[in-house]
Amino acid sequence: METSLFELKPGMIVSQTICDSKGLILIARGIVLTESYIKRLRNFRIQSLMIQVEANTPSLPANSPAVQHTIHTLTTLCKSLEAEKKIDLQANVFKIEQIMYAILERPFIQSFLEIDPQNTYLLLHSLRTTIIALNMGLYHGYDYLNLEYLGMCALLHDCGMGQEFQEENAEHTLLGFDKLRQNLDIDMIISLVCLQHHECFDGSGPLGFRRLQITEFARLITVADHYDRLMMKNNSPRQALIKIAGSSGSRFDPYMVKLFEATFEKS
Repeated sequence: METSLFELKPGMIVSQTICDSKGLILIARGIVLTESYIKRLRNFRIQSLMIQVEANTPSLPANSPAVQHTIHTLTTLCKSLEAEKKIDLQANVFKIEQIMYAILERPFIQSFLEIDPQNTYLLLHSLRTTIIALNMGLYHGYDYLNLEYLGMCALLHDCGMGQEFQEENAEHTLLGFDKLRQNLDIDMIISLVCLQHHECFDGSGPLGFRRLQITEFARLITVADHYDRLMMKNNSPRQALIKIAGSSGSRFDPYMVKLFEATFEKS
């Protein structure tokens, strides 16, 4: 139900996600409005908002095998990344785990893990990319809402590959976008990041998006994604960092490269 800004009241549940021009989240579907959120909408001159009139679909059990396996794997990967001194997670590991727990409570994420499971190779890549991306997001200073959406984007960015990791599958971004758009519970920003995460800052990517045409989350995640791909090819952390820095301004957004460098373990 569309409701004008002046009719909004604390306790109402939002049924749409609204982003700013960069693709950052101003208000998200499922959020319970507070005076603070309403003030935020007024500051951004939002005129009206879709409000939920029906109850949410109940989520799958939080102790489902796929969710529990993902939580266990996440904890193991965080410890591994810290121990191997690739990414400096020390200050943020607890926050990253808490954001991921919130993400795993979402019904469509649980359904994805249960119904469309990834093989171990792809799941590990998706989770490592998510950890790296969230760490970058924390260094950048995203609020909790945007961190949650950044994490969901990263977790699902390679869903177009299906159950297998196929590095040279050039169509997986389009396949993933189509798959995500079939689920009405998934916000467009998540689908768009899936579509754009192999686009290049200079416009030389597969679909020709360039610079700010690429949503901010996609520009961030493409760095995290590529770093993990380089590590999977047995590059050392330093070699991977040098290769990413060498593509700053062409393949990658220079700001996102500097942001990633700031999260790198100092020796």
